Amino acid sequence: MDDTQGARPRCYFAFRSPYSRLGLHKLARAGFDGELIAFTGPPDDAPFADPTANKYKLDYYRQDVLRMTWRMSLPIAPPNPFDIDFTAANRAFVAADQAGHGLAVAIAVSDKRWGEGKNVSDPAVLAEAAQAAGWAGYDADKVASDAAVTAQLAASRVRIAEDGVFGVPFLIDGRDKYWGQDRFDVWLEERAG
Repeated sequence: MDDTQGARPRCYFAFRSPYSRLGLHKLARAGFDGELIAFTGPPDDAPFADPTANKYKLDYYRQDVLRMTWRMSLPIAPPNPFDIDFTAANRAFVAADQAGHGLAVAIAVSDKRWGEGKNVSDPAVLAEAAQAAGWAGYDADKVASDAAVTAQLAASRVRIAEDGVFGVPFLIDGRDKYWGQDRFDVWLEERAG
């Protein structure tokens, strides 16, 4: 029997990616009820191909992210600083997800980073995002040491490898994989049709 039959769709996302933000908004607008998984990097046997390391790709991304963000009627502001440690943001997301507020918090944190340009490694910014998402359970110290959050992040690393996720946003529905927020449109069309 195919173990993918009946499984909920799952979406991998990362706060580093502006495209993940767009994908999360698309899923929320469509009433997504699947599983969200924080992407903490590619499987250990695959190198991270940083798209910002290629100056030509970076120039394209700057243009394309603006275009795609405006098409979705979302605000945009470059994050400052850009390269940060996403551990606190990922832990906050996992704790929120365990409390039933995962998608709302993922969007709120992404909006703080990509819509307001804020540093989402700052606990005060994460508290603002939690409040905006309607999650009253955020406590930076508790989230930082929560064993259930640590266990979930470890389990997510295993799932990333099992699913062969190499970039974000990445959606899996059964055997079908969709990489990139633009492919989420294809997934939504297929589900509707």
